[in-house]
Amino acid sequence: MTEQNFQTASDIAYMIISQKIIDGEFLPGMKLSRRKMAEVTGVSVIPVIEALKRLEEDRLVESKPQWGSFVAVPTLEKIKKSYQLREAIECQSARILAETMTEEQKSILMVIATELDTIPYKAETQIDSRNSHLMFHTRLTEFTDNHLLVDTLRKINLFWMLCKAIGTNAPKNVYPRYWHRYLVEEIAKGDPDHAEQVMRQHINDSLITIIAAEEHNI
Repeated sequence: MTEQNFQTASDIAYMIISQKIIDGEFLPGMKLSRRKMAEVTGVSVIPVIEALKRLEEDRLVESKPQWGSFVAVPTLEKIKKSYQLREAIECQSARILAETMTEEQKSILMVIATELDTIPYKAETQIDSRNSHLMFHTRLTEFTDNHLLVDTLRKINLFWMLCKAIGTNAPKNVYPRYWHRYLVEEIAKGDPDHAEQVMRQHINDSLITIIAAEEHNI
């Protein structure tokens, strides 16, 4: 096993617990008992404690003194504040890429965007759609070569996936079938101000669907 592929017990616990939260198996507000999480993940309690701290930093878990750790509850206030930060990160990424995006990067983004825009709106494709959406926005930000932007967006996307996990029964919002390809094309025109404007509209359209889902669950 190479050093790059080495995973600690804490890494394993983190991945298992975070995936169960994102998949909706561990619902918002659920208590994450250290002993129970040790049984679920197959590691000891100490690595679980470390994993829960990381999950709290990623805003998937909330810690309550004297009570323990719980799956975060995505209130409307938290959602709006998270999207304010996402808007800042992705609009800045769009501005940077408007001036630096190569043809190879554009081709990579278009492949992901095409897959994302053409995935059927069906219950069985929700996970594929979520993963493609995550990949698209992650790669777009990675191409800025700014690791601070990438790391911040990663945490925002984890919270976004938590919101999506509890919104599967919300009224369906149908996006334009060229939504993400259009975004790539507009950024590639090379105008930072225009790229920022288009990205801001894209983010705000997404926020509307998340808020609709949350209001549906209230």
